[in-house]
Amino acid sequence: MTESIVDAVAPSVAAPGAVSPRKVFWATWFGWMLDGFDSSMYAYILVGALSELLPASGIEPSKANIGIYGGLLFSIFMLGWACSMVWGWAADRYGRVRIMCWTVLVYSLFTALCGLATGIVMFALFRFVAGFGIGGEWAAGTPLLQESVPENTRVRLAGWLHTATPTGLFLAAAVTLAIGSTLGWRGMFLLGILPALLIAYLRSNIPEPERRAAHEQPSVAALFAGDQARTTWAAALMMACIIFGLWSSNFWAPTVISTKLVAAGATPAHAQEMGAVAGLITNVGTLIGCLLVPWLTTWLGSRRHTAVLFFVGGLISVVVSYEVAIEWLDSLTLFMVLLPVLGFFTNGVFGLFTIWLPEMFPSALRGSGSGFAFSMGRVLGAAGPTLIGALAARTGSFPLAISMLSLIYVVGLPLIALAPETAGKPLAR
Repeated sequence: MTESIVDAVAPSVAAPGAVSPRKVFWATWFGWMLDGFDSSMYAYILVGALSELLPASGIEPSKANIGIYGGLLFSIFMLGWACSMVWGWAADRYGRVRIMCWTVLVYSLFTALCGLATGIVMFALFRFVAGFGIGGEWAAGTPLLQESVPENTRVRLAGWLHTATPTGLFLAAAVTLAIGSTLGWRGMFLLGILPALLIAYLRSNIPEPERRAAHEQPSVAALFAGDQARTTWAAALMMACIIFGLWSSNFWAPTVISTKLVAAGATPAHAQEMGAVAGLITNVGTLIGCLLVPWLTTWLGSRRHTAVLFFVGGLISVVVSYEVAIEWLDSLTLFMVLLPVLGFFTNGVFGLFTIWLPEMFPSALRGSGSGFAFSMGRVLGAAGPTLIGALAARTGSFPLAISMLSLIYVVGLPLIALAPETAGKPLAR
């Protein structure tokens, strides 16, 4: 039944054969870029959306309530991501390209529907399903790229693939600055339907990778048997730490700036624009980090050593940016200067895992393993935004709450040693 539904929506793919690595890279890159655009818009228009949706649901749109419900909705979105682990299994079972098309359809449709929400419950439901689609795009797209390009370019292209995410964040921030006040938060979400246009190109131009044998049938139980079990859980827990760290720090920068400016007497429109500027600045650092990851892994000669560098850097950059610059020195200027460093470590680290995570699993389990690790990481990491909102409401300080939760990077350091070192080894068959 499931197979027939998949076939009905996406009936054909290009026959396997030679395909330009550049074509595969850009097809997967644009899929990631557009899901970065869709997922990040919320951070820029959170205050405006909740200022309307909370009263419509009988809730006062106070600063505390915006913090609490804003964090809760972040977590609901991430739980949708977490439930997306089924997409990885489906990518192993039905094909990378076919399932990537499904994920793009789901996340673009339900992001657009967020713009039609009439209350907080409806909005939360749409955010959950949008997260479900966005989470699956990673599990299908990453194996597709890694298995479709030559070994001598695989690491470089896999690392650079994550540059799509900060580019999507750039685009969302730029659109917010350019036409956000004209479109309003509803119009911004309605733009989320645009990624659906990518589906036709994927289906007609990108074949299934030749490295993936058609007869391979995934056995999810194999992820939790023998030595593979330690790898699977180490990957999932490391992902939990970096997801928790990212969504508990980087993505709160626009909100911290917006609320601080509004409290100082700025108009909501100006505060929203400055939040978007903060997003642009932060993503400069993220983009640099993603571009440098392939070089860093080569220079250090170890995936593990590279992970340690990013975990330690993540902890230091969060504490210095939020606790020192904002909480102690009350300097928005210094905070803005530090944002590229924050982006480099807390978001650039995902460029490493775009390389490393698929290397931990054989071909028949690559989608399932990568999807499980990323999705289980989201389950555990989803607590971060809710804790930030609750702690901020209790302490009256977003920066203090964010700095306290940055200790998650310390928790993650021992997990790095449990993951296999794959540097210098070809992609497993």
